[in-house]
Amino acid sequence: MICCVETIEHSDQHKMNLETLNTKKQNKESYSIFFKTNCFILIPLFLLALLFSSCQSNKSDPSKITMRPRIYMEKEAPIPIFDEYDLTSVQIGTVDNIFSDDPEDRIFALWFGFDRRSAMALQKETVRNIGKRLQLSIGGQLVGIHPIEKGISNGVLPFILSESITEENAAFLYQELKQSLLHIRAELLEQK
Repeated sequence: MICCVETIEHSDQHKMNLETLNTKKQNKESYSIFFKTNCFILIPLFLLALLFSSCQSNKSDPSKITMRPRIYMEKEAPIPIFDEYDLTSVQIGTVDNIFSDDPEDRIFALWFGFDRRSAMALQKETVRNIGKRLQLSIGGQLVGIHPIEKGISNGVLPFILSESITEENAAFLYQELKQSLLHIRAELLEQK
């Protein structure tokens, strides 16, 4: 008796498997028919979307360049040693507040990435000026500092922002800088 029950269960399961296979086959056929009939519409639309998105990412928009960061050496001639054309990217984060004894006290910092040529100049400047400070200025306002403790060879320069900058202001500063640097890089590519 048990044998018969198992056989019935197996045949029911076999029928369900066959039904599932037939359903999958029908679905596959309907997808195939859909793509065959709409192929002439879908492919050009896909290519057009791809072309449009690639063109948009490489176009500069001067109205979106709202911030132009400049980097100066503290207590030297007011001539920037690096400007917005040397920078390729920006990131935001928090670091321990070096001006506070509280280990829980954190402040915001911006990390700027330099292009290859400027990264070599950054390394030279930081090696020559250990013990001094770099200043980040935007629109004539001092925004951050970087105490030079050693040469920077990786092309990434962090700046500690002022303690008074709130989280909202730091996020706004980061977004505006990120957008501005993106359009400045696009502007440079268009000029080449």
